[in-house]
Amino acid sequence: MRTVRVTFKSSGGVAYFPGLSAPKTIDVSSLPSDRQQEIRNLLAESRFFDLPARTPPRKGAADYQTYTITVADDTRQHTVEVSDPVPSPLGRLVDLLRDLS
Repeated sequence: MRTVRVTFKSSGGVAYFPGLSAPKTIDVSSLPSDRQQEIRNLLAESRFFDLPARTPPRKGAADYQTYTITVADDTRQHTVEVSDPVPSPLGRLVDLLRDLS
């Protein structure tokens, strides 16, 4: 099974504190097997590696949070920046990464 690392960072929003928003890197292989599979499934369902690098924020999104997700495996790396509200299944991935961070 490939090594997968996910770097997750959130910024912006009403209660944004820059000192608390440092990127967190998660080595997926260090997680319990059910979490590993959940992350892999969400990456596949969201077609993460096919997503554009940046999704323009919606109008009036000044108070929304922005998420930067970088996924690196043995053969590729891709970064996606997306703002609230995040469409599913990418939104489910953001929720999971937020919980793990």
